[in-house]
Amino acid sequence: MDNENKSKWFIPLAGAFNMRDIGGFKNAFGKTVKYGKLFRSDDLSALTSEDLDHLTRIPLHTVVDFRSVSEIESAINHIPQTVSKYIKLSINAGNLAEINLMNLESPEQLMCVVYGDIIRNSQEQYKKFFELLMDKHNSPLLFHCTAGKDRTGIGAALLLSALAVSREDIMTDYMRSVDCLLSKYGAMVNRYPELQAILTVKQEYLEAAFAVIDEEYDGIENYLVNCLNVEVAILRELYTE
Repeated sequence: MDNENKSKWFIPLAGAFNMRDIGGFKNAFGKTVKYGKLFRSDDLSALTSEDLDHLTRIPLHTVVDFRSVSEIESAINHIPQTVSKYIKLSINAGNLAEINLMNLESPEQLMCVVYGDIIRNSQEQYKKFFELLMDKHNSPLLFHCTAGKDRTGIGAALLLSALAVSREDIMTDYMRSVDCLLSKYGAMVNRYPELQAILTVKQEYLEAAFAVIDEEYDGIENYLVNCLNVEVAILRELYTE
């Protein structure tokens, strides 16, 4: 069913592989997340002029970049002319290349640890992210990191949670990165199969993030409202119909 509706959420571009609209999901109150307002992506450094024209027609107003300073400097974004705010909210999720995987049982375990650390240690960045989202003048808004799967995936999960979308549907959105990233990392995974686990998404990774939220922060509502200062009523008014 998801593939049948792919044309509604997937944005095919020459220079980005994981760009998509997170609209279309029904929430607990029978409303639907609006299309054309909220977008997630991998990095924008390879966007072509045709890609930029496409994003200009949306028209995209705000870009939030979750990449680290070194990531931003090594792959400078190409930004559509309609974007009036390019906000850098760097989240350092750890340099996976420098972590000794032998200290953990598996790369999958490593990713679960990374996701939990993002929940604990990146609250200021996500708080600012939601401040932007709660101002109607900042949408349509696109948020991204390098692959558009981990820091961006958690951001999307938090946002959809605030919009009262079910965890099942949040996981559907999250797992779309599997197919989207095949073109970006497929050749690398074929050459280095041991990297597969950290160059894709798995359900257990996002579940690990939610487990930290539920066990250490008394649930998603408390985390959103009391840790990130989210006003869910404003978000639902702006982004659901």
